[in-house]
Amino acid sequence: LEIIFRRGMAAVRQLWRRSSVAWLPSRGASGAFNGCCRLIQRNYSSLSKESAGKALEHCVELVKRYEYEQYCCAQLAPNGAWAPLITLRAFNIETARIKDKSSTPEIGQIRLHWWEDALDALYKGEESADLLKQPVTAMMYVLLRRYHLPKELFQEILRARSRDLSSQPPDSISELVQYADSTQGCLLDLGLHTLTMVDQDFKIAHEAVRHAGRCAGLVTLIRATPHLAVRGLTYIPKELIASQRELEQELYTSGKNGQLSDRLKIAVETLANVAEAELEAARALRARLTNDSVNLLFAVLPAATYLRSLRRKNFDVFNVGLIDPTALSRLQFLLQLRWSSWRRTF
Repeated sequence: LEIIFRRGMAAVRQLWRRSSVAWLPSRGASGAFNGCCRLIQRNYSSLSKESAGKALEHCVELVKRYEYEQYCCAQLAPNGAWAPLITLRAFNIETARIKDKSSTPEIGQIRLHWWEDALDALYKGEESADLLKQPVTAMMYVLLRRYHLPKELFQEILRARSRDLSSQPPDSISELVQYADSTQGCLLDLGLHTLTMVDQDFKIAHEAVRHAGRCAGLVTLIRATPHLAVRGLTYIPKELIASQRELEQELYTSGKNGQLSDRLKIAVETLANVAEAELEAARALRARLTNDSVNLLFAVLPAATYLRSLRRKNFDVFNVGLIDPTALSRLQFLLQLRWSSWRRTF
């Protein structure tokens, strides 16, 4: 029985390694790369074909490493939107990691200021060597020559990342929801601007992606609780806990015991209910969405899957199954993603 079990788990791991090919449509970088190269040639860019290929490959590897679930969802992106969505995800990862890579808030502000200057230069159409040398900004350079993406959305993401540098949790749930909207909401909104649709369809899709973005943002913050608790940080709003000192102590104790306290479970449940309400608001608009909009909204499926698992685990974010999913649970997600794609649901 032990031999059969080991062979079975080996087969599951092998399926997981090949999952993006076996269970999802093939959306490799070659087609998107060729499209980028044609775009570069049309705009007489100083970015070479070889450099563009390496930049796109870097973005793909970045998303696969840090947001593999989103990488899988991107395989179902509308035609022509795969490379733009991968680029936007890579931008989100680079800016989100600023806090982790900065030893002090001052260093984090310097890195954010670099991205602000880079954004200004990209919208001015500059082709400086520093911009084209960095893979993500190089791909953003190509992206902004093909699509009219609102600069304000990028700026709002950077402002939210600036608030990340503070060690203080948000004061209220509404402040946390606004943060989620400024990050994942803006990110999905930028993806929506890469699609072609009439004004009426865009208005409905815009409302849906904002709801979905707030849900995804809240779930991201809930999932990060165990990792942040190790450093004495959290995004749980102050209004859900009596005092900051009590919150820090309970998180430390929960991390040490590997189980969340009952009071923190209630706080997590409150946030999960808000996220589920945003998800249902997005789903309520599904019948009025275009097929391309639905494909874009598959990005909320990882959040929906986590919310179901969180409820089954009694909102204990320190549960091992939530922190480190098994190969089988990941395979189940890919099957669910394929099933949702066939049913056109998210």
